[in-house]
Amino acid sequence: MNPLFITAIVLLAVASTGWYFLGTRKNKFIAASMSRDLEDILKPRTTNYVNIGGVIGYNFSYALSAPFTNAKGTMTLSPRHSLLYLPISMVLGVRDRFYVNIFTKKKLRGEAHLVESRYVGRAGIEGRASMESKQVQKSGKNFTLLWRGEDLSGDLEKILESLPNPEYMRHFCAYRDNKTFFIHMRPHGGKLKGNVEAIAARLSLFFDKGAD
Repeated sequence: MNPLFITAIVLLAVASTGWYFLGTRKNKFIAASMSRDLEDILKPRTTNYVNIGGVIGYNFSYALSAPFTNAKGTMTLSPRHSLLYLPISMVLGVRDRFYVNIFTKKKLRGEAHLVESRYVGRAGIEGRASMESKQVQKSGKNFTLLWRGEDLSGDLEKILESLPNPEYMRHFCAYRDNKTFFIHMRPHGGKLKGNVEAIAARLSLFFDKGAD
């Protein structure tokens, strides 16, 4: 067998092994940073994390204090540990992602969405064609506001204006039917705190003050 070919195989194996350990360490750091930020914001009474594929991500669930009841979500991470697959995943648009549903017993004023405009078609918003809408811009990025029933566009704009990093925001919504808030972000370097903290501080805007 060609010695150059053998040398190339050995070098690739060594590089892949080193890359695996460095990527694994990086993903563990990012996951820890994201979970720490989220716990600092939501201050859960109990936490539960379930690994969903080595260092690819976690499902998590929290028990929360009033006015919220619990939160459930997912953090998925780019395959930084895979030297061969990482370039392919980047071409395919695979990035770190964060999703969380926050549940409450309080009645909400209506249904409202703040969505990155280019993501609207993939957001899976039921009955979107029948909803009121408005286009807004923040830090050079386009967003779509959608609402049904009571005009909640002003409160959605307050959420948008409060975001320190709107470029990482994909979708925020308040669902009246199941008393749920949803946040979808693309965290940068594992940092969630700025945007999520700003949103969490303003969730009460969507509570129906005239109901329990």
